[in-house]
Amino acid sequence: MLKRSLVLFLVIAAAWRGESGNTFDTGRLVDVKADLSTLEFVTTIFRHGDRTPVALMPTDKANDEESWIIGLGELTKEGMAQQYRLGQWIRKRYDSFISTEYSSYEIYARSSDYNRTLMSGQANLAGLFKPTNHTTQFLPGLLWNPIPVHTLPKEDDRQLYDEVECPILHHEIDRVYSEDPQVLQLEKENADFLSFLGNNSGLAKDTLRLKDMWLVFDSLNAEYCHQDEHQIPGWVNSTVWSKIQSLYDQSSRFLHSNDLLKKLKSGPLLQEISRRLRLKAANQLDSRHKYYMYSAHDTSVSAILAAFGIIPETFPNYATMAMIELHRSQDDHIIKIFYKNVTDGENVYEYDIERCPSPCSLTSFMASTEIYIPKAWKVDCGIVKWYEWDPSTYFALIAMLAFCAFFFASLIGIECGLRYFNKKQATTANRNDSREEGDDTAPLINDSSEEV
Repeated sequence: MLKRSLVLFLVIAAAWRGESGNTFDTGRLVDVKADLSTLEFVTTIFRHGDRTPVALMPTDKANDEESWIIGLGELTKEGMAQQYRLGQWIRKRYDSFISTEYSSYEIYARSSDYNRTLMSGQANLAGLFKPTNHTTQFLPGLLWNPIPVHTLPKEDDRQLYDEVECPILHHEIDRVYSEDPQVLQLEKENADFLSFLGNNSGLAKDTLRLKDMWLVFDSLNAEYCHQDEHQIPGWVNSTVWSKIQSLYDQSSRFLHSNDLLKKLKSGPLLQEISRRLRLKAANQLDSRHKYYMYSAHDTSVSAILAAFGIIPETFPNYATMAMIELHRSQDDHIIKIFYKNVTDGENVYEYDIERCPSPCSLTSFMASTEIYIPKAWKVDCGIVKWYEWDPSTYFALIAMLAFCAFFFASLIGIECGLRYFNKKQATTANRNDSREEGDDTAPLINDSSEEV
């Protein structure tokens, strides 16, 4: 009986493992206040606050686009408040490490190029840097100061933009959702429910694909968050909604389920963060620079966590946040990973980093995540061929060809020179031989003539 129970436990545990072999980890609950005694640098990546839906169900006429007054995919008042509170939480965690007044030397805020993330970044900073007295207010009574949030055009933002051009990435996502045994098993086990969703939502002619679960979830989640203004469709009850949430969480995990997906989705952001950590540890960044903030998306937060081998049981909700801290130690620097996994909760959890024994040194951290760092991202994505990916490649190729031409020309020149030298030596030797032969025979001729 004990043996059978153990086997059952192992089977269940295996079912919870992703393709990369990671398991769900709730982390270790730690104090809200960070260890400031050794802290040198902080990077945060958080999801924007509550928003209107970006996807609508064709059958849900009561909740069409016009019913969302501020437009689709826009940050709501509640979303602004969530981010403001998150900024206050960051102040609580890093107070006295991050100055009470904004300094461009100390902090840099970066966002994807969406209204909801740009506004989330601004609301977050408003909570973090609340003016405390009249000397820090530019208008009396206004407890807010403008703080810059920087962005990149979507087409150039490989770190935070989900739909950036990357053919191999999108092909691999399609392949995983079409061929992965775990995906196929989930679809088989939930075939009736997926058919029910496809028919009632109008998002599929027959059965909804697991890849499209987010479309149903996104629309209904927004309606549940705003039930005061929006009515939930009659075919959705608490049981149906609970199952939708569960399938959404399960389906979303396959976005980073293998090393190729992690490299192409997590890699560019990981590369940027790692470079900054390395420079900070080597004292090659401004000593005043302490905090780098990313205002982004659920896929951004989950992607960076996946690179560390962390798979949240629940896909990142509004205003959840990952933190990467650089701490100094005697021999090296230490990397610590934290995750605030609830929208308005106080709790924060610390996680171990895959393939990096705790305490995770910066050197070990770099080694453990190196496999996800793209060496030539455009080439890896299939955008260009290896010889096209960078203008510097042309110069390197030309320089290499020029060197080769010079090298071979030198060899040919040396060879020709040697042949000429050898030939000249041979000619000189022949002449000398001829002269020597002439000296030997001349007396004989003279002698002969004298005898005659």
